[in-house]
Amino acid sequence: LPFDEQQTYINGQWVASTSDKILDVENPDTADVIAKVPESTVEEVDQAVRAAYTAFYDGPWVNEYSGAQRRDAMLALADLIAEHRQQLELIESINTGKPITDVRGELDDTIDLFRHFAGYADKVQGRHISAQAHTTLEGYTTKVPVGVIAFINAFNYPLCLLAWKVAPAMAAGCTIVFKPGPQTPLTTQYFAHLVAQTGLFPPGVFNVILGGVAVGQALVDHDLVDKVGFTGSVATGKHVIRSTASTQNVRATSVELGGKSPGVVMPDVDLEKTARLVVFGTMGNAGMNCNALTRLWVHRSIYDEFLPHLKAAAEAIQLGTPQLDNTEMGPLIDRRQYERVLEYIRVGKEEDKAELLTGGKPALDRGYWIQPTLFSNVNPKARIATEEIFGPVLSVLEPFDSLDEVIEIERKAEFGLAAGIFSRNHQDIAKFTRKMRSGTIWVNTYNLLTSYLPFGGFRNSGFGRELGYESFDGYLATKSIIDDISY
Repeated sequence: LPFDEQQTYINGQWVASTSDKILDVENPDTADVIAKVPESTVEEVDQAVRAAYTAFYDGPWVNEYSGAQRRDAMLALADLIAEHRQQLELIESINTGKPITDVRGELDDTIDLFRHFAGYADKVQGRHISAQAHTTLEGYTTKVPVGVIAFINAFNYPLCLLAWKVAPAMAAGCTIVFKPGPQTPLTTQYFAHLVAQTGLFPPGVFNVILGGVAVGQALVDHDLVDKVGFTGSVATGKHVIRSTASTQNVRATSVELGGKSPGVVMPDVDLEKTARLVVFGTMGNAGMNCNALTRLWVHRSIYDEFLPHLKAAAEAIQLGTPQLDNTEMGPLIDRRQYERVLEYIRVGKEEDKAELLTGGKPALDRGYWIQPTLFSNVNPKARIATEEIFGPVLSVLEPFDSLDEVIEIERKAEFGLAAGIFSRNHQDIAKFTRKMRSGTIWVNTYNLLTSYLPFGGFRNSGFGRELGYESFDGYLATKSIIDDISY
């Protein structure tokens, strides 16, 4: 590593932590400890927030830089990420257990996101709003950056989700305090190293703190934070929302939470191709994906014929050393998640009485590996069908007869992050996409996202949007100016 991982990045400098609490960073493939990082103290959280606050109100990032200068700084940062991508890919793969081929795609996305949002930095625009005839009043709006943003990230896409959040906030002119997931801090620290290397980001624009719940709480509670962006569980997200409303200064929040995303397989599909797409939608990132396809509805007329294709697709997934190009699925992130998933598999077999189609056991003889697991004939109200597992487990629900019946159940469900339909019937597709209360709906594909399309959910899947112009606009506030030109 080109930095000391036992330091944090605050106010443009690497700072030795005074914390006596050290966190082990593991390689999930082997469960070996690969690094040790400090858990930031409350005082260090305060230093980071105050650095971001000073950078926003007194520094050049907002007060002197033009949008074009912010654009150029972000483009230079994207170029540095591209130059260092091999190191970042290896670190991310080792720290998360992701297959190296997946990580390469995530680095492509990360670089693209900074280049994409850099293009917005010099295009912040307001509106002129006429007060109509026979008046001397002129009105117009301006867009200004929200201020100091506190980001709390999840462990499942450390660098890519950082780009989702940081790139639009930087482009808008905000300053940032970023806390990565405690399991996966290394590429965030590497990113801070690259920010410093550009020489174009003033001190305090980007700051990193490390740790778990207590550190996140200190960050959320800080009165100098103007907005909190959170990705994680529903329970923690609700706590974040309550915390931001109970501090001295109310602040905005954007929360991307859990999901139990449904997919529907209609009778007119290509069975083998659809089975592969479904398995990709479920097992990608070992199922540790908030929008993973985990509730599958299959039409009764093809149910028995479709299941063998699904089973074959799941069993064809190649497990193995994540740094090898032929590995297609990695391990769970840590022991806690490994044990959680195994417990849900036990629940599926013993309590929900679902039929285990394949998998359901630990895989390999090391680390936190679990086989791709399929259950069939699952009651739609069963625990494994309604609770977010966050692992490589798919519930194929009891067969359905009517798409209307599925939509009626799913549009009133607890979550509303994503959904998918596989069909050649455009009337069915139109009905599904129109009526479903899901933030992202895939048609005859799954898990494909782009920098220019927004992503977010309904109900317990959170609010606010990542990606696209909507994300950038979320880091801007509107001012109205009224001018009496007769004065």
